[in-house]
Amino acid sequence: MSTTLKRLCVATALALVASSTWLSADDLRIVVDPKADFSAFRTFAIGVTRTDSARPEIDNTLFEKKLTRTIRAALESRGLKHVQDRPDLVVDYAVTSEDVNTTQRGGGRGIGPQPLRFTVGTLVIDMRTPGAQAPVWRGVYRDDEKTGSKLVQKLPDDAKKLIAKYPKRSNQPRPTT
Repeated sequence: MSTTLKRLCVATALALVASSTWLSADDLRIVVDPKADFSAFRTFAIGVTRTDSARPEIDNTLFEKKLTRTIRAALESRGLKHVQDRPDLVVDYAVTSEDVNTTQRGGGRGIGPQPLRFTVGTLVIDMRTPGAQAPVWRGVYRDDEKTGSKLVQKLPDDAKKLIAKYPKRSNQPRPTT
């Protein structure tokens, strides 16, 4: 194998590793109202759900139902109870996606720009008290995947990661005064 061909193979391998590392960079952010008393929240209801995506695998009712079930189960695992009437918290969520087509510089001499295509998905979960506009808790998860189908597989797990940051309720009853 010639030296030039070896260099080309090494440069291509490095470019693939660099792009796969960049694509796997997820971003999780939590914002909490510092005045909120999370120990007072015992129940929740699912409120508004919204999907804004040109990808049919993301913008469909089956995916929305799966994501709703995942969020509900994750909140129940944190000690909250799902109710239909008079919840302490209303949980809204939104999913957006965007297809990105760009190029990245080649990894070595003589290698031109390489195409890079992926889908960016963002999941926003807001928890607010009934009647309030501002959330007391907001989780945002940004996930980059090679395809929309892969994003559909990952977003429910991303929702679990977000809700794992919600303060866990103890099963101890609150003392009465």
